[in-house]
Amino acid sequence: MKKTLNLIDPIDEWGSMKVDTNGRLIDISAEFCENFSINKQDWLGASINDIVQGTFSRKRTKVLFGVIFGYSCLIKVSKVNEYQLYRVIVRQDDIDHVEMISFMNSMDSSKMKKKSSFQNRYSFEEIMGESPAIEQIKELSARVATSNSTVLLTGESGTGKELFAQAIHGLSSRKNNPFVAVNCAAIPDELFESEVFGYEAGAFSGAKKEGKPGKIELAHHGTLFLDEISELPYQAQGKLLRVLQEREVERLGGTANKNVDIRIIAATNRDLKTLVQEGKFRQDLFYRLYIFELKIPSLRQRKEDILPLAYYFINYFNEMLGRQVKFIDVKLQEWLLNYEWPGNVRELKAYIERGMNIVEGDTITMEALYFSPSESTPQRERESAPLLSLEEAVANAEIDAIQRALQEAKGDRAVAAQKLHIHVASLYRKLSKYNLK
Repeated sequence: MKKTLNLIDPIDEWGSMKVDTNGRLIDISAEFCENFSINKQDWLGASINDIVQGTFSRKRTKVLFGVIFGYSCLIKVSKVNEYQLYRVIVRQDDIDHVEMISFMNSMDSSKMKKKSSFQNRYSFEEIMGESPAIEQIKELSARVATSNSTVLLTGESGTGKELFAQAIHGLSSRKNNPFVAVNCAAIPDELFESEVFGYEAGAFSGAKKEGKPGKIELAHHGTLFLDEISELPYQAQGKLLRVLQEREVERLGGTANKNVDIRIIAATNRDLKTLVQEGKFRQDLFYRLYIFELKIPSLRQRKEDILPLAYYFINYFNEMLGRQVKFIDVKLQEWLLNYEWPGNVRELKAYIERGMNIVEGDTITMEALYFSPSESTPQRERESAPLLSLEEAVANAEIDAIQRALQEAKGDRAVAAQKLHIHVASLYRKLSKYNLK
């Protein structure tokens, strides 16, 4: 009788994952779950690419570089029977950053096209646009980059604030050291201090026996990018203020301070002055951040860049999706230039990607972007339409919602009422009011 082989090695320091021929996770070691703070049952059946992110060669390789839940890791891949075993052999916060870079550089360069997640990926040359608005902010950002002063990047969502942060880091004297990004809105309040400031052994139940450095320590000699800083928990704002003032950090549960040499770049799409007035953001921290404010222009303020950006994304998705699109239909060009772009460059990229997935031929059209009627009507046309009374506007909205609910419910009025969150009797009254069937 054959002995069952346990493919998950229990002595792996950082843990392992077992992957089937379809790239799906079928087993995860206890060590991996503990070290990366995940629940095994939540990830079984998921794609390996959902956990290990990065660029990998399609050819068989023994060692890969990837990013696992924000940690830069070296992963050994081996084939066992019909399965593959991913073993995490090095995690970046466990060794000196320079040693990691040295080890990475010693590997085959064809397998290492992707930079470490702790290094910047973008330069000013890669920030698309030649409009006066974008050129002016790029020039000012380049001048600020040469100093070590704190920078506050403001602007609407989707304008490219992280691109500017990375470009500033890449032009600074810290460019060969870590660029560590923290999304203040993505980390739960109760975990924020331990993740950003680190913790000492025994700081809380489940803490690693050796403690753990936080993002601030990982950014030593480099740049700490605090994205969406407006969402920073109020208690953590006081600790961050001390880091800015004294350039030292105290781990959670610690009694001693550690000196850190970091530059801080923060970003927000909210008005910090208003938050200060509302008592949601510390005034002293605001003034520490408000040394250099760089306001990234919205896409509405740089309309000259819209079509060049659209063609840039078309070329990008041509390569990714194997398309041969060369032109933008005149009608679509007009719409692109007249639309208000509340989501800015990120929204433009998403629309182009949507169209590139279903386009036929060498020209992308309005039809390829598959707009709903409200989307396909430019803002200027909507503004020029006759203004309805509030009663008429509400009636039109109710009729549209009722018809859509009935369509989704396949005519079942009880189900339609549930979808609309109203009593079925109210639905019948509205059907009679608007003479709907």
